[in-house]
Amino acid sequence: MRTRPTLSGLSTFSAALVASSVIAVALLGPWAPWASADEIEELRAGVPTGEEVRNDIADLSDRRDELFSALNAAEADLTRTLEARNGFDDEQRRLAAQIEAATNHLRSVAVRTFVSGGSTGELKFLANVSHVSDLAWQQSLLHNHAGSSQVALQRLEELEAQASDEVRDSIEHAERLRREIASLEIDVEAIEPQIAELREMQPLADAWDRAAIAIEEGRYGIAPLEKWENMRFCESTDNYQAISPTGKYRGAYQFDRPTWQSVGGTGDPAAAPPEEQDARARELYARRGAQPWECGYHLE
Repeated sequence: MRTRPTLSGLSTFSAALVASSVIAVALLGPWAPWASADEIEELRAGVPTGEEVRNDIADLSDRRDELFSALNAAEADLTRTLEARNGFDDEQRRLAAQIEAATNHLRSVAVRTFVSGGSTGELKFLANVSHVSDLAWQQSLLHNHAGSSQVALQRLEELEAQASDEVRDSIEHAERLRREIASLEIDVEAIEPQIAELREMQPLADAWDRAAIAIEEGRYGIAPLEKWENMRFCESTDNYQAISPTGKYRGAYQFDRPTWQSVGGTGDPAAAPPEEQDARARELYARRGAQPWECGYHLE
């Protein structure tokens, strides 16, 4: 066995340089591992951090809870408003029901006329009906009408003339609450897909967090993109859904499940998004170099 040369005869300063060089070579391997924050950020390609994703989910969840609270309050208010009509006499309760039915009929006529391309008419006076003040409805009435709409309007005006102020106030308040409830329901429905999308992104964000730490701390740093492309083609013909004949090796980087789990992956590597497979492969390389891959020589 060959003996290692000693540092005798060298100055203390020179000896320190030689020793540090030996240690550096042993630690760094063939690639210089230093990667700037900009290089790591470029690799992430705009993928947010796991903390950012979790904060966004929390914010949206809080907003959803606020909307649910407002929705429940509006629904409770509507229930109370409708129940309060039990205190009206029979005639006023009948008028309230007929006015709301006539209003809904007028809306449906306007919608049918609008959809069918009816003729333009002079229905501007309809915009002054306060309890049917939805903008889209007003606009359709202003520009589209059928003969039946005038009949329906006359019927509505007759009914309102017979109703008490208390009945009209109740109808207007109920209509406002129904519009508010419909708007809140739309807002709640819009939040759910956003939360689902963020939760789907969470594993990818966490994978790049781990990769960034590994690149900063590991021995091997990063390899050029073209080398990764060559390695993937050698391993799997660059197919992110590839599965080896035995089923053991999966995805573009041909992870087996234990190795995939060692870099934070869950489930089937071949079913993970390409970006997540890229991130977990970067972590594995930063920590272990090209050794885990049969085609790892492409990374050297």
